[in-house]
Amino acid sequence: MDTQNTYKTDDLLFAAFLLTNNIKLVNVVEDFPRHFSFVLSDSKKCQELKISFLNNAPAPARQLFSQREMLLSEIKMKNQYGK
Repeated sequence: MDTQNTYKTDDLLFAAFLLTNNIKLVNVVEDFPRHFSFVLSDSKKCQELKISFLNNAPAPARQLFSQREMLLSEIKMKNQYGK
């Protein structure tokens, strides 16, 4: 994994927002017990989108909800099956 060009966040809703904006999920990592972070591609674009997110940028509700559910499923799988 190219950590130079990845972006890490533990904010579930922001990660879902990034996915709705065509950022790719690289990995879900457990930082410590029951605390997960999302590693995403394109650090520069993620940082740009963070400003939009904090300024209440619109996102398609169905897609945002779908991405959030997918991320929660990834966390559940990590909890159930480990790393």
